Amino acid sequence: MAAPRDYYEVLGVAREASEEEIKKAYRKQAFAFHPDRNPGNKDAESKFKEAAEAYDILSDTKKRGNYDRFGHAGVSGAAGAGPEGHGFQNVDDIFRHFNDIFGGGGGGGSIFEDLFTGGRGRSRQRQGDALKVDVTITLEEVDTGVDKTLEIERREPCPTCKGTGSKDSSGPKTCTLCKGHGAIVRGQGFVRIQQTCPQCRGEGRTVERNCAPCHGEGLQPKRRTLNVHIPGGIEDDTQLRLSGQGDASPDGGPSGDLYVVVHVKEHGIFQRKGADIYGEYPISFADLALGTKIDIPTLHGGRATVTIPKGTASGKIFRLKNQGVTQFHREGRGDMNVRVFCEIPKKLTARQEELLKEFAEIEKKQQAGKNRGFFDRFKDMFSE
Repeated sequence: MAAPRDYYEVLGVAREASEEEIKKAYRKQAFAFHPDRNPGNKDAESKFKEAAEAYDILSDTKKRGNYDRFGHAGVSGAAGAGPEGHGFQNVDDIFRHFNDIFGGGGGGGSIFEDLFTGGRGRSRQRQGDALKVDVTITLEEVDTGVDKTLEIERREPCPTCKGTGSKDSSGPKTCTLCKGHGAIVRGQGFVRIQQTCPQCRGEGRTVERNCAPCHGEGLQPKRRTLNVHIPGGIEDDTQLRLSGQGDASPDGGPSGDLYVVVHVKEHGIFQRKGADIYGEYPISFADLALGTKIDIPTLHGGRATVTIPKGTASGKIFRLKNQGVTQFHREGRGDMNVRVFCEIPKKLTARQEELLKEFAEIEKKQQAGKNRGFFDRFKDMFSE
């Protein structure tokens, strides 16, 4: 049987290396030869185990002292000692050893959980659930901005158990099956499958007797009143995020966020496109033909005067500068666009009919020459 290599040589560090240098060198070796990165590679498997033994000795002050004085004989049976007094006995021993080295022994995930399982160890406290609430505002409130009072229901730590979920004052206990890791490793050799612990369901902790008010969840629903400022110029269906105003975390992590979805109520007169608003204004044929001035209500409660020139066509759009909606996070307002259209009266007095008939006769005479010329040209097109 070949003699074991020098532990300093295995990790590639000097004999006077510091604890941090040894730890850094071990990380590098462990990542390089990890079995998940080298499936079926027996040489990598051997080096992976060898690096674990070397680190186990050199990271312990007493073991390292014995090794420096007496070599391998001074630490015989000390490296990851199993029932037979030497070496790691199986893959679970090695991975539990890694968890203890890199912070997993107390229920946290190891560096290998972070690298190969996406950090799903129990070391990362979960954030509370996000909540959503809808609020409706008017177009006038869009223009000015508005403060709204919201009524929400969110889950907060149970006041009876202080959020632990346990009836006992000592709180939850470390899971006896997974030793607080939240997962268990099954398999043979270096072919392993990591599964969520069935006893604690991945929590790493178990509650022996549930708190009655919260049924062991550690959280209870609570109604709250919140004030939110909705800035001017906001668009329909915009989401505002209130950080930390959602559900509390079930295990002491940060609270979730509250999303306020803003809906803009349809206006009775104006339609909105960005910061501009559009409206229609009925006007008589006489006013379009002769010209006039009209007063139009604005979004801000005042009135604006629009001059209609003689001979204005129905459908003409007039733009009023800075009479639109406040621009979101910008200075100034958009414009108001007014489309005038001819309103045809449904009922006429006898005098009105008389005047319109007289007007129509005059128009016929004026158009007679023009129409004759048009029809003559039209006839000539088909007579060639």
